[in-house]
Amino acid sequence: MATNKTAKMLLLGTATALGSLSAQAADKELLDMLLQNGAINQTQYDTLIKKETLSKKDVDDIKIKLNKKGLQFETGDGDFKFAFGGRIQADATFHSNDQAVSGAAEDGTEIRRGRLLFKGQFWRDFKFMSEVDFADNSTAVKDMFVTYKGIDWLELTVGHQKQPISMELQESSNDIMFTERSLVNSLTANLFDRAIGIHAKSSGNDWSAQIGAYGESMEPNKNDLDEGYGIASRLTYAPINEKDQVLHLGTYGGYRTMDSKGSALRGNKGSVELSYETTHMSNLKLTKLKINNAKDFTMAGFESAYMYGPFSVQGEYAHLWADLRGNEPTLDFNAFYVQAGWTLTGESRTYKGSDGEFKRLKPDQNFSLRNGGWGAVELAARYDQNDLNSDGYNGGSEKAVTVALNWYLNENLRLMADYRTAFDISGSPVTAANGGDIEDVHAFTFRTQLAF
Repeated sequence: MATNKTAKMLLLGTATALGSLSAQAADKELLDMLLQNGAINQTQYDTLIKKETLSKKDVDDIKIKLNKKGLQFETGDGDFKFAFGGRIQADATFHSNDQAVSGAAEDGTEIRRGRLLFKGQFWRDFKFMSEVDFADNSTAVKDMFVTYKGIDWLELTVGHQKQPISMELQESSNDIMFTERSLVNSLTANLFDRAIGIHAKSSGNDWSAQIGAYGESMEPNKNDLDEGYGIASRLTYAPINEKDQVLHLGTYGGYRTMDSKGSALRGNKGSVELSYETTHMSNLKLTKLKINNAKDFTMAGFESAYMYGPFSVQGEYAHLWADLRGNEPTLDFNAFYVQAGWTLTGESRTYKGSDGEFKRLKPDQNFSLRNGGWGAVELAARYDQNDLNSDGYNGGSEKAVTVALNWYLNENLRLMADYRTAFDISGSPVTAANGGDIEDVHAFTFRTQLAF
């Protein structure tokens, strides 16, 4: 529930309690706090400080909200905004038949993501975001950027940000239907996830066009090597974009080069690893390939999705080429997924055409024992596979089926249960010690998610 009215009443009550005291005294402390927090601007401050007392009209110019989007401050003229947000994802994971591979999976509990988000706007044309993750008993910067939006048809963003590659990678972990992304992630994430760069975006209600140039991630370069660089782009169009029906089409491409000394991305200096963990907790990578002599990488992919009422289907195909140094052949790898979802309680997924992606499901009725609401229930299934074998470089291949049951108690809280079985696992480094191919490996994940 918004608390703007309550906040105003508290501020007005404070002003009233001060009575006839000069604003230069006790009121000044209140005004200093409001100015510091961005609830009023300097012009408003200068005007109010001259008054002997604050009136109801003065307080009405200060907007403070606490609702499903977190704590928000906004000046009356809309020039300045500031908001706090965050997410907590607590996981419990278990495996079956993982003893058949070299290095069995680790089972247990963890805070998968524990993030604090700060974002806002200043002078109307600029916005910023800073998101820090405290999971894994460490601190990692996720988003940290500034965006200029003073041109009607163009947004420019500078800083640490996601690169425009893959619908699935672009969609937030708060919004996707599964606890982990698909095997396409084995190609995209290690090369085209977050990095420092400049990004340009133009969009409309039904389309988006993005391109960016990037260095590497924010992890320090400890080996005194030059960074590589890359470019990435993505185009999306929704010829059908209605509340209960969406047809989404998209394509993306990227290029990433290593420097002459062999520097790689994301802290793995001197090499690049293409891999996929069964779960984040497990540290078990059924497919894994480390490339030490790569010169550059090129990626191309396409994506599509269709939603009709409570039913939706979505898929992607990605292909990656690795150009090696010397006279070695060019390697190529591929991966794809197809997934389907059904909201048993009848709600449609939320689609944002200007981003070309689906957002979090919004229940028609929040869960409440007092009011009789039960939230929203979603059933989803996914088939995916990858192939990390090419010209004597063997990272293995695998296929997987995942089934998910998600309960959205409200827009902020959801419970997730995933079952994943990986099969046809061949040529993998973890299977070589066991004489070749192995039987299926099963993984179960249970998640409690709070996001605001």
